[in-house]
Amino acid sequence: MDKGTYMAVSPAAVIPGALPDFRIYVRTAQGTYSLWALEGNKVTTAQLARLSEGGHREIYVDLEEQFKYEQYLEDHLGHILENKAASDDQKAQIFSKVSTNVVKGAFEASLGLGTMDNAALDRTRKLIENALAFITESKSLQALTKLIGHDYQTYEHATKVLWLTVAFLRGREEILEQIVPGYESRDENEKKAILQQCAVGALLHDIGKVFVAHEILEKSGPLTEVEWEIMKRHPLNGLAMLIDTQVPVYVRKAVLHHHEDFRGGGYPMGFEGEQITPLGRVLRIIDVFDAMTSRRPYKDPMPPMKAARIMIGAPAGPAQGGTIPADERDQGMQKCFDEALLKKFIVFLGDVKLGG
Repeated sequence: MDKGTYMAVSPAAVIPGALPDFRIYVRTAQGTYSLWALEGNKVTTAQLARLSEGGHREIYVDLEEQFKYEQYLEDHLGHILENKAASDDQKAQIFSKVSTNVVKGAFEASLGLGTMDNAALDRTRKLIENALAFITESKSLQALTKLIGHDYQTYEHATKVLWLTVAFLRGREEILEQIVPGYESRDENEKKAILQQCAVGALLHDIGKVFVAHEILEKSGPLTEVEWEIMKRHPLNGLAMLIDTQVPVYVRKAVLHHHEDFRGGGYPMGFEGEQITPLGRVLRIIDVFDAMTSRRPYKDPMPPMKAARIMIGAPAGPAQGGTIPADERDQGMQKCFDEALLKKFIVFLGDVKLGG
C-alpha cells in the first residue's frame, strides 16, 4: 500500500507501450491505494482487459506525476480518441482535459509576451488536428451534453465553443462557402484545413481576455462602467495578439467580431449585418449559447432548447407569464444574431438532441 496523493486516470487513456514509466495504482474496497503496475510503459492489453473485468473504472498515478501524464495525453490524443475500447464519454472527458490545458497554456504563455506565442499556436493546431475526427462524430456530441451546464470558465468555455463550432460547420458547405469563398470547389485536404482554421478561431476567440483581470472575469455582480470598458477591449486585444501569426485573416476578423450584433449595438467596432465576417457571426451564436447553458455566478445553467427559444425571441416559458424571458439579461437578444445562421444552428441542436 502507498500513502501518497493520487489523481484518477481513465484506463481508456492508456495506450500499451506508450504510457510514461510511472507507477500505477488501483483503489481498494477499503479506500487505500495498491500498486498495480510498477512501470506504466510496460502495461499490456491483457492487463487492461483484466482490470476492466475486475470492475475498475479508474486507475491512479501519483499527483507528482501529473505534468508527465498530461503531456502524455496531449502527445497521444489522436490515438486515444481512436481507441475503440473506450466509451465516447471517456473520450470526451480526456479531450476536454487536454483542450482545457492547451487553452490555459496559450493564455499563460501569451500573457508575458503580449502576443500569441508560436509554440502555443502550434499546440492549438496539433490538438485540433488530433481531435477533428472525434469532435465531428455525432456520437461525440451526445458526450458533450455531459459538459453542458458546467461552470462558465474561460478555458472550459473555449473547449465547448470549439466542439460546437466544428460540429455545426462540418457538412454545412453553404456556410463554409460564406466564410471562405470558393470553399465548395476545394479538394478534401483543403476543406479539412479550412475547418481546422475555423476551429483555431473558435478555441482562441477569447484569447484577448488574458489582459482582463480575474476579478472582472469572475465578478458575480454587474460590472462598473470602467470594468465594462476593459472587458469590451478583449476582442481588439485578441486581434492584436494574432496579427503577426499565420492565422488567416478571416479567422482574425472572427476573433475581432465575435461580440458584434447583427442589427448593431455590439462591440468593439459597432459593426452590423454584412460588415461582420460570417465566422464571427457563427461564433457570436455559439458563444452566447454556451454562456446561457453554463452555470454562472449569478444564475443556474439553462436547458439547451430553452436557451435556443430565447435566442430566437420566443417566450422562455411560464416565468413572467410566459411573455418575456425570466432573466432580464436575456431580453432583446434576437438583435444579436444573423437570423438565417441562427435557424440553422437551432436545427443542428435538434438533430443532435442536446436536450431540454
